[in-house]
Amino acid sequence: MNAQALSALQLRSSAGLYGAERMVLALDRGLVRAGVRSRLLSINNYRMDEQALHDTASAAGHDAVLLPCRGRMDTGTVSALAAQITAAGSRAVVHSHDYKSAFYAWLATRRQPARLVATLHGWVEGTSSLRLYTRLELALLRRFDALVAVSTDQVARLARAGVPRWRIHCIDNGIDFPAADAIGAAALRDELGIAPDTHVFAAVARLSPEKNLAMLLQAFAPVARRSPGAVLLVVGDGPERASLQSLAGELGLGAQLRLLGSRSDMGAIYALTDCLVLPSLTEGMPLVVLEAMACGVPVLASAVGDVPRLLAHADHGRLVPAGDREALQGALADTAALPRRVDLRARQYVRENHGAQAMAERYLGLYLRLQEKTHDRRAS
Repeated sequence: MNAQALSALQLRSSAGLYGAERMVLALDRGLVRAGVRSRLLSINNYRMDEQALHDTASAAGHDAVLLPCRGRMDTGTVSALAAQITAAGSRAVVHSHDYKSAFYAWLATRRQPARLVATLHGWVEGTSSLRLYTRLELALLRRFDALVAVSTDQVARLARAGVPRWRIHCIDNGIDFPAADAIGAAALRDELGIAPDTHVFAAVARLSPEKNLAMLLQAFAPVARRSPGAVLLVVGDGPERASLQSLAGELGLGAQLRLLGSRSDMGAIYALTDCLVLPSLTEGMPLVVLEAMACGVPVLASAVGDVPRLLAHADHGRLVPAGDREALQGALADTAALPRRVDLRARQYVRENHGAQAMAERYLGLYLRLQEKTHDRRAS
C-alpha cells in the first residue's frame, strides 16, 4: 500500500495553541507533503469564543474541519466524527491527540470502523479530577491499535497500565525549524525597553500549574535583586495569568518581569533570548526545548520527561530537579553571570534529528503497517 491510499484524520480537542497543537499542525503538513490525504479535525471548545487550532489551521491552508460540541458529552460530536470517517473511506486512520478526542474517536469507530492511533503528549495530574481522567484514558487506550509515546518514561507507564508492548511505539516530536529573526529581536528590544547588555531569560509555556511558573518567579526574584541587568520574559497565556501578575507584584519584580502573552513572533523571541527556562513539573518531549535548541539558545530546564535526553546533546544545557526552587535559583544566578552563548551542538543535533518531515514519515510508516495487519483491536 502507498501513502495515496491512506486517509488520516488528526483529532484534537484544544483550549489554545501550545506545544501539542503545533506538533499536530506540523504532522498534518508533513503527511500532506508525503502524499497522504490528511484532514485536521478540531473539537469545538464550547467554553471559548475562539478556536485557536482550527483558526490557525484554516488560515494556513490546512484541510481543517471544526466538529460541533455543545457540552462535556455530545452525541452530535460522535455523529459528526463518524461521518468524517465514512467520507475518508475504508483506509482511514483516526489519530487522536488528547483524552477527550480519544474518547470521541473510540465512540465514533463503534459506528464506523477505522484504525485508531493515539499520541500521548504528556499527562497533567494536578487535581483529583485530572488524575481520574488519566486513569480513564489509560483504560480506554488499551483498545487502540497503536499508541505513540513521545518520551521514554511514557512507555513504561503504558505497559504498567496493561497496554501490550507491541502496540506501544516511540516517535520523537519534530518541528518546523524557527528562523531566528535578528531584525525583529532588535525591534522587540526597543519596544520593551531592554538594554543591549541585559541578560534575557525567557519562559515559553501555557500559564498553568504543571508549568510551575510561580516557582520560577520566586526563584528569579533574588537573582533579579542581585542582577539588575537580568530580565525574565514569560511568553504564553492561560488560567494562571492573574495569579502570576499578583505574585510578581508581591515579589517586587517590576520591569524585570514581562508577561508578554501569546506571541506570533517567536523567531524574534528566540533571537532576543540568552537562556530558555522550563521549570515544568511534568513534560513529554517539549517543542519549546526543541525550538530553542534549533536556534542555538541555551536551555535551563527541569529534569522531566525526555528533556534530559535532549540536553545530553547540548554544550550549554543545564538540568535541575523538578520542583527544587533553590536549585533553580542557583542555576539562574550562575547563568545570569555568563556572557551570551550560542549552543552550536544543540542546534546541529535538533536540525539533524527532529525535523517535522522526518516525524511525519515515521507516523506514515506506522499507519501503513497498521493497515497491513488484520483487525486485532480488543473488542469492547
